[in-house]
Amino acid sequence: MKIISSSSSRELSLKIAVELKCDLLDIERKRFPDGEMYIRILGDFRGEDIVAVGNTRNDAEIIEFLLMLNAAKENGAGRVIAVIPYFGYARQHMIYKSGEPISSMVMLKSVENFCDSLIVVEIHDLGTARFSRKGLRNVKIVKPLVDYYSDKKIDYVVSPDDGGLERARELSGFLNAKSFNIDKKRIDSRTVTMTVPDIDVTGKNIVLLDDMISTGGTIIKATNMLKERGADKVYVSAIHGIFANGSYNEISSITQDIVITDTIFGKWSKITVAREVAEAVRGVINGA
Repeated sequence: MKIISSSSSRELSLKIAVELKCDLLDIERKRFPDGEMYIRILGDFRGEDIVAVGNTRNDAEIIEFLLMLNAAKENGAGRVIAVIPYFGYARQHMIYKSGEPISSMVMLKSVENFCDSLIVVEIHDLGTARFSRKGLRNVKIVKPLVDYYSDKKIDYVVSPDDGGLERARELSGFLNAKSFNIDKKRIDSRTVTMTVPDIDVTGKNIVLLDDMISTGGTIIKATNMLKERGADKVYVSAIHGIFANGSYNEISSITQDIVITDTIFGKWSKITVAREVAEAVRGVINGA
């Protein structure tokens, strides 16, 4: 078994390689004069299982990852296991307005054209899984969060909306804490209301947990609301940290700490998903 990594996931890929005790192959990358991307996998991997790790956060990452998968397939890899730590384009798993595409289906089918198995980490909406022809594996991240917060004396794990309540409940169970969600309702494309339930959080330590932080608007509003209700410390945590427009600056100014995994590696990547991803890869290899 060998690992190849897109440019978006090298830090995580190095850790996965350590967990799996296998080599991370180098990749040559360049651009043609017209801007087209060129990649070439270096080293001998014919007949080997290849674990290809890469995000699909933006268009360039998508093209690089697809080319990488195809290069592995066309040059004699045994099985190609695609690992997408952050599966971009997962928001649109159905048609909401006439004329829209189902973006997550396009992404999933494109990737599965060039791989034998697909592993993702905490995909934004599991509705995408119904489009999979090869059995999408969604890796949940709990233990690294438990380990990080075990000594922080957490009283509540809070989800900023009802969609993440199950995740909050699971973490709170391991931390011997309580959990609840903020009631978030979208009125129209520009208006969102948020209401904290009638729970006394005065002097309490809270983990505000979401699957991803994109613009940070929801997290910022939720943090301020909890602090206005008397919370002592608010720790912000998410699996995927996008932080569009540098929103981490405002978030860090109002919270005790920001804790993000390394699916998208950055300043706040304080925990790794490498072990969980490696376990999923072993499950594919062993047919579990």
